[in-house]
Amino acid sequence: MFYEVNTERIESQLRCLTESIQVMEEVKPSLEEGLTPFFAGSRAAHLAVECVIDIGSVMIDGFIMRDPGGYHDIIDILEDEQVIPREGAKELKSWLQIRERLVRYYDEVSVAEVKEKLKDIRIFRSYITWVRHYLEKELGSVHTHGNEGSL
Repeated sequence: MFYEVNTERIESQLRCLTESIQVMEEVKPSLEEGLTPFFAGSRAAHLAVECVIDIGSVMIDGFIMRDPGGYHDIIDILEDEQVIPREGAKELKSWLQIRERLVRYYDEVSVAEVKEKLKDIRIFRSYITWVRHYLEKELGSVHTHGNEGSL
């Protein structure tokens, strides 16, 4: 089957996710030392979740998977289509909760809450691996490096 998967967009989002991971790792030890590390960590966490959702959406569209009804459904579809494992889906869904708090209830988010959540950022590195593995499996290694645009 011929898929129209925008691998360039996926690779761009994967780079953004990698940068978000780097920021979260960098500010994690100093989160309680002021507003700048807290804001940087909070924003990086928010962007990391947005990247996961955006990458999932592009994959769902490109590989003609079922239509999602919301963010949780995007994660469910990626699990159903064996892009991510069950435990990974569970962890990513827990990040959706902090995303909502960071976007809607940002004034209620505490340093302790962000610090606790930043202990679990390894899931994002795993997500990058799972996405690249799935792309390679479905499209072949020549199509998974982001320079091809829509495939």
